[in-house]
Amino acid sequence: MKYEKVLKFLEIVGSILIIISLIEVAYIVLLNFTPFILDGNTILLSEFVYSSTIFPFSGTLLWLFVIISMFCFLILGIFIFKVSSKKNIESKPLTKLIIIIGMVGLLGAFVKMDFLVLLGKTNISTTFTTISFQNALFSISITSIMPAIFWVFFISVNCFLLLLGLCITAVGIKWSLLQEEAEKHD
Repeated sequence: MKYEKVLKFLEIVGSILIIISLIEVAYIVLLNFTPFILDGNTILLSEFVYSSTIFPFSGTLLWLFVIISMFCFLILGIFIFKVSSKKNIESKPLTKLIIIIGMVGLLGAFVKMDFLVLLGKTNISTTFTTISFQNALFSISITSIMPAIFWVFFISVNCFLLLLGLCITAVGIKWSLLQEEAEKHD
């Protein structure tokens, strides 16, 4: 494994994170303007997410944390891309940085998955019934199919982020082992 290949790998990972995060942000904006039919009234998702009568405050916080985590992964992607474009980083610090980036990405993806799961379980209180947020997204009588597709996309992207964090960490460990082996032979 060569130094240039590791930098190219980081550049690709940074680009992927930037693109995926921008798509996620665009989907969350579109999801905010999705109409829901609750108690016979059509209401936009953004109206009831930020309304304390329909959606609990904890759900609103989780919604905001999901949005913030999307921007955090965008920032991480930009950071990785900038690090990979600088060709003056030595191998040892780069090895440590790759492992740290991989572990931060992995932990961040776990936290984001927790936010998504808890948000999906948050109850929407209507005058006639109580339904979980995720069930409302998948109910054809409440909304169209697009929110369900967006929700599956968010979960899929998060699974990809978990795998990406593992791959980045593995590349960092492999690069570290190769560095140690090269030092032993010198």
